[in-house]
Amino acid sequence: MTRLLKHIIHLLGFVFIPILSLAQQTEADKLIESIIESQADKLDEETDAALIIEDLEYLAENPININNTNADELSRLYILDNIQINKLLDYIENYGPAYSIFELNAIDGLTRDLLTKIQAFVWFGPETEVAKTLKEELQYGNHQLLARGLGNLQKAAGYQTKDDDTRPYEGNRFRYYTRYNFIVKNKLSAGITAEKDPGEAFFKGTNKHGFDFYSGHLSLRLNSFVENISVGDFVIRSGQGLVLWQGYSSGKSENVLGISKTGQGARAYTSVDENNYFRGATTTFNFGEGKLNLFFSQKKVDGNLAGSDTTEIYFTSLQTSGYHRTQSEIDDEKSVKDLNIGSVISWNFKNLNIGSTFVYQKFDIPFIRSSELYNLYRFGGSENYTAGIDYLFSKGRYRLFGEAALSKSKGKAIIQGLVAHLNDQLSFSALFRHFDKDYHALWANPFAEGSSISNESGLYLGAKFLPAKHLTLSAYSDIYRSKWIAYSTAGPADAWDIFIQADFYLSEKFNFYFRLKNEEKEQKSKDEALYVNLTERTQKARFQIQYKPLETFKLKTRIEHAYYKGESTENGYMVFQDFQFIPENLPLSLTVRLAWFDTQSYDARIYAYENDILYTFSVPAYYGKGLRTYLNMKYKISKKIECWAKLANTHWTDRDVISSGYNEIAGNNKTELKFQLRLKF
Repeated sequence: MTRLLKHIIHLLGFVFIPILSLAQQTEADKLIESIIESQADKLDEETDAALIIEDLEYLAENPININNTNADELSRLYILDNIQINKLLDYIENYGPAYSIFELNAIDGLTRDLLTKIQAFVWFGPETEVAKTLKEELQYGNHQLLARGLGNLQKAAGYQTKDDDTRPYEGNRFRYYTRYNFIVKNKLSAGITAEKDPGEAFFKGTNKHGFDFYSGHLSLRLNSFVENISVGDFVIRSGQGLVLWQGYSSGKSENVLGISKTGQGARAYTSVDENNYFRGATTTFNFGEGKLNLFFSQKKVDGNLAGSDTTEIYFTSLQTSGYHRTQSEIDDEKSVKDLNIGSVISWNFKNLNIGSTFVYQKFDIPFIRSSELYNLYRFGGSENYTAGIDYLFSKGRYRLFGEAALSKSKGKAIIQGLVAHLNDQLSFSALFRHFDKDYHALWANPFAEGSSISNESGLYLGAKFLPAKHLTLSAYSDIYRSKWIAYSTAGPADAWDIFIQADFYLSEKFNFYFRLKNEEKEQKSKDEALYVNLTERTQKARFQIQYKPLETFKLKTRIEHAYYKGESTENGYMVFQDFQFIPENLPLSLTVRLAWFDTQSYDARIYAYENDILYTFSVPAYYGKGLRTYLNMKYKISKKIECWAKLANTHWTDRDVISSGYNEIAGNNKTELKFQLRLKF
């Protein structure tokens, strides 16, 4: 046997033998997967969930010391509301340090299920720590440098040279991303982020200075009064999202009780969504029981311009894709100046939190939409203001929350919710929402079905029941309607959504669940010469089982069926098998998936969350007929250096061309390659 053959055998053994065994998934991974996959049908690749992922990954590595923490740290768990946070802090202040997660069960509103979820992100350390000088704090700050590259190996039509020796896309087909962050606990954060999307120029053409998108911030905590000063890019989240909530916001999910939001105030922005953030300065003042946040932002955004030299220049829509690949996309880039000024006020009492939010927004040129009927009541003009009042009341096992808001147009919006933990076995949730058709709040992101926060009324009811030791039943129903024409409807429309899930947790090694989901909504359909509303029904049934025969090895199997009935009747099927492995003696983790799918069209598509490289997520839609496989790997080279790699391939058996237009790929394979390196020092 030659030396070369021996090396090849050793290499194959290193790669494939570990796939025969797999690791315990961290609680952070479970929570992230639950949050994102539950919203899969509403996400696109530009949706920003990075802040949630970053916070949970950071807290998994750097748990919160329950006995020496603050409200800002606890809010980043995304599980506790303001009242629960205040009660936990009051408990520590009044009764001294806690010594176990079970002790916290004595606090009103902190249920056993809630404490189980946060257990992986907290620890019980000393009540006081030795005070450090600023020089010492800076010395032990956390530096992190990320570098990432990804792209499809097959060239789409947009990257192909045409007969006239031109290409539709200015740049290559790869995405480049780099980020540097310096964090000193909750006292200082500084960083810069840069990204180039696939198809965008890189150090040439319209991007001669490098990346297409740059973002940076400096955030300081000066003292107990000036809680935060941030300069650069930041996000603000307040109330229940009726006026202002930037970034990802979860909605209906398997967590049927998780319908309220915990406003986190101002946060430094570290992601690459090129739209959903502010650029300027913000300051938060702490008055003990109350807080005041003031902010100013001015940046240029992408807009579809219209008009000419002889008429007024205006824009017909905001371009939110973030792509600047073709000449038309480049012409839209940073074409509209967007000014925002506002305030967020909150005041905490023993069981009550009251807040208010105000945002004034002004564009330098008018926003004039097309003349379609569905645009009649939507925002138009050059300026808008929106104000809202919110509250959160928690007493014992009951929590009430809500927000009411008014825009310049005099359109109104309201959210009112309730969560009741009747006992350890039974809990309920309810939420009513109503948004006038002329309510205008371009930064709103509340609990809602539609992405445009207007023209919607709905009632959500949820319940969680633990009838037996190893069984949990979760269910919700959501009835909602629009009283005016929407882009996807021909007139007023009704819709109904129901979800049921049964979780069987038999042991640490073995658990499974059944899920049924039915959604019926009226959608626009053409009937001869007229458009009418047609009821579309989508039903999905899922069975998933997880088995961990060894501490280092876990199997996950899923079977799912989708049924669609609209103008046609279609079915879809998907089966996947996951292998997850973390060897005991190697700083390595591997995830492998083998998936088969068979759906009659995109209407019967099925979504499935995939493990991915750090701070990213992937929720591809399975449609058509074919196979999907991926290998995701993390390797810790040293204490300070880690790398991730993912190779994924989708092979269709029912087509010779994938997608259309500039995204068209000749052939039946689409292969994605991702690589990321992280240095911590």
